Amino acid sequence: MHLASEIAPPNKSPVSDFHTSLLGVTRSFDAKRLNEIVNDPAVYPWVRGPVEGTIDLTFAVENPANVLLVGEHGAMLLIQLQQGLFEAHTQVLPIGRGQWAADFAKACVFWMFTRTACFELMTRCPHGNLGARALARCVGGKKLFTNPRGWTKDGKTIPADIFGITIQDWLLTAKGLEERGHWFHERLAAEYRKLGRKEAPHPDDDTHDRYVGMACEMFLGGQAEKAVILYNRWAVMADYAPIALVSRNPVAIDIVDATIVVRGDGFYVSGLNHSDEDVH
Repeated sequence: MHLASEIAPPNKSPVSDFHTSLLGVTRSFDAKRLNEIVNDPAVYPWVRGPVEGTIDLTFAVENPANVLLVGEHGAMLLIQLQQGLFEAHTQVLPIGRGQWAADFAKACVFWMFTRTACFELMTRCPHGNLGARALARCVGGKKLFTNPRGWTKDGKTIPADIFGITIQDWLLTAKGLEERGHWFHERLAAEYRKLGRKEAPHPDDDTHDRYVGMACEMFLGGQAEKAVILYNRWAVMADYAPIALVSRNPVAIDIVDATIVVRGDGFYVSGLNHSDEDVH
């Protein structure tokens, strides 16, 4: 068994501009800020539904199955509809509409897919709410169908288009994944050098970096089983060796040539699985 020093936590030195924007998204278990946003006069008309008077979403936030993500100018409340499926409700104050809202929404989708058991996100875009439709499209959502009774506006039931995105579609273009994959490979090489290991030749492969980055984000985000499933789903058709979860606490992963252990926001190599002569 070989031990090496822990890798520097990625959040102390974000690996991309997108990861910097992720630092502005936090999960909250307190509905206070969300209630302030949804009761703002510029937001209230589209979100009040059949409610008369002040909206209080404490009941939704206190449900541990749901997730509330908060940023400087807005919030996204994600309601779990069934295992792996969440409905997103995004509320943004006027000052944050436009580029900030787009960046925030993309960061929230990233957060959900890498730090929770979410595999699919859906949202309602009421007819007439062009901002909701634009936001759904900017994160990669596709129109799935129209619910003719999907929303309530000014006391009347109106249609809403249902948009959705699966984790498989998100993976194809999500920002930050290739950078995280490159981060992983650089630090793995550094760990190998510390242990006297000659790294096997590894041609540059942006797609491989993307899927390694996805798995790494999920390992760091507490979703080890999900990471292994999704990485191996890709690897089997890409002719890469599968990885395996060795331990849940601490999270340890067999990556074929070595075993890595996740610690905080980093990882270290705890053991080499083959001698240098076995590496090809």
